[in-house]
Amino acid sequence: MARTELDRQIEEGVETAATFVGRFLSGAPLTDQPRAPGGLPRWQHVVLRLVLLGWAGWAAWSWWRLGEHERVIWWSAAAAVVLGLVIGVLHVRGRARRRHMQTLVVPLSLALKEVMPAWDDAQRLAAVTIPLDRSFVKIALPDGWHGQDGHKEMLRELVHARLGGQWSGEWNLKRHPFYVLFQPQKKKVTYEIPDRVDFFAPEVQQAIGQCRPGQLILGLDERSEGLMKEMTGESAMWGLSVGSGGGKSSFLQMIITQLVAQRATVIGIDVKMASINCFEGVEGIHLYNDPGNIGDMRAAISWAAREVEARNYVKQQNPSKDFDRLTLILEEGNEFGDASKEWWNENKEKGDPASDPIWGDIASIMRMGRHVNVTIIGVFQDLRESAVGNRGLRNMFRLLMLGNFNANQWKMIVNTSPVPESVDKAGRMLVIEGNRRVWIQVPYAEPDAFRDHCIKLRAERGYSTEDLYGSPPVRSPQRLPSLLQVSRPLFTKQAPQDVQETADARPALEGDSAGQDRNAQERFDERFTAAEEARCSEPSSDAAGAGDEAAPAVGGGPAEWEEASTVPETSPELLTLAEISRRFADRGVQVNANTMRTHKLRRADFPVGAMQDDGKERFTMAAIAAYYNLGWGEEPEEGSAQESSEEGPPEGHVPLKETRGQ
Repeated sequence: MARTELDRQIEEGVETAATFVGRFLSGAPLTDQPRAPGGLPRWQHVVLRLVLLGWAGWAAWSWWRLGEHERVIWWSAAAAVVLGLVIGVLHVRGRARRRHMQTLVVPLSLALKEVMPAWDDAQRLAAVTIPLDRSFVKIALPDGWHGQDGHKEMLRELVHARLGGQWSGEWNLKRHPFYVLFQPQKKKVTYEIPDRVDFFAPEVQQAIGQCRPGQLILGLDERSEGLMKEMTGESAMWGLSVGSGGGKSSFLQMIITQLVAQRATVIGIDVKMASINCFEGVEGIHLYNDPGNIGDMRAAISWAAREVEARNYVKQQNPSKDFDRLTLILEEGNEFGDASKEWWNENKEKGDPASDPIWGDIASIMRMGRHVNVTIIGVFQDLRESAVGNRGLRNMFRLLMLGNFNANQWKMIVNTSPVPESVDKAGRMLVIEGNRRVWIQVPYAEPDAFRDHCIKLRAERGYSTEDLYGSPPVRSPQRLPSLLQVSRPLFTKQAPQDVQETADARPALEGDSAGQDRNAQERFDERFTAAEEARCSEPSSDAAGAGDEAAPAVGGGPAEWEEASTVPETSPELLTLAEISRRFADRGVQVNANTMRTHKLRRADFPVGAMQDDGKERFTMAAIAAYYNLGWGEEPEEGSAQESSEEGPPEGHVPLKETRGQ
């Protein structure tokens, strides 16, 4: 059956009506003309149209079916007023959105024509989504768009130019719908480490107050927050490699103060005599800071190693036993290592090992001490392997702190790249634990303030030696440096009275024993003069040990000399050559122990010593003094100085090289 003109008109009418209904219900424009940008959103158009349609239906039903003409009129008037107010409010509130659309969205969509030529203006406008707060820019992309011909970079530059600032793009080109989402790049917040931190500042004290036993604050990081580390577990042993002026002293003073707060016992080894001597007299802090008594420092380290042995035995018997902390602080480790090595070379006996055994005690503490709460803090200016006795101890410092370092030190100690730049500032240190690196600023306070605070903490929190199974070694009297002693070199041509005048002219030092040294020196001269006279009066000068019977033993100090007068001559004090050398050095006479050992092996007339039960040979000071002809107390005869100048030392003298004081 052929289609008539009426059928065609009916079909077009039905199609037009369906299109109108669809547009009406979807909020789309009722005509083919696009809606002006900045108007009401489509959902608001849908709501208004449905309200209008519902009102029209109600009004028709009430007007014709119910005959309520007056009611329809009044309700319609009221609805018109309300609708007008709503439209007015929406119009006012929509001004910002219209401005936003007209100044940003529409121009950006028009600029996308070159980037997305397959779409028309309406499609490109619908593809751009930018909220009023400009928190993001979302642009829908056509199917098959892959940013070819540099379109991706053009789109990024277009967004940067239109919105300003830096934007990061997230591209979705694999799953439909395709789009790109631009978001502002977050500004990186930069923090600065404080240049100076007061130990008694509230933030530091608050951080310290939050620490549990075994936890210590090292300093403030870039967020001005306290960096806390535990002196337990794998990081129980700490090593510092900080150059001169890097703040090592302040760090140790701060750490010792925190250890005192935790009722710990501290053993301080400090050849520098300046870093931790402010804690002198504080209970539980035992300082060994006299470089003239290296033996005391070694004895303290050995005692700590014996404490580790005792604690491990107790721990084996009682696994639940918890010990109070014992911390050994080794300040200026490089200088201590050299001084200890020199001490060992001068005092070791035949058969002793060549290497310094003190590092064996330190190694024992580092390997066995963590289990029983004994720890070490080693402070060095250069933490090279040779500085710790070449025993592989450097790798046992699991927590390292570096300051004022150079590239070579970093490669030697840490050996990672790139090498960070050192900050040459007092107290600025880089804390290294595993793969984590944190810069800190060490808190600072006056040494006297640290000491007063420690005394206060001891009074408040107490201190106990219950977990110490021995007592730290008693320190020897501090030895006067050689240049401050009243000394007389060997074999000088200066008359004794001139030497005494020089000694009398030397000003007395405050706090030393210069006056006592002069009196001791006089008694020393008298005793050795007597020894020389006794040796010369013997019938046979070939008797090497004649001096032993003629002169009483000479001790190491004035008190011992006073007591020596009561000691029978038949029982002289027997000493090792090292001890004899050390006692000579105390009186300003430089007789090297190694030189005496050489003479003992090579010279037949060297005094014969007495072999002891321990297999070591010992001698008397009188015999050694007589052998080296140290009786210079007599006035020289006239012309003897000139003869000595021409002919050399008198017969019987054995020249010795002057050496550094012990």
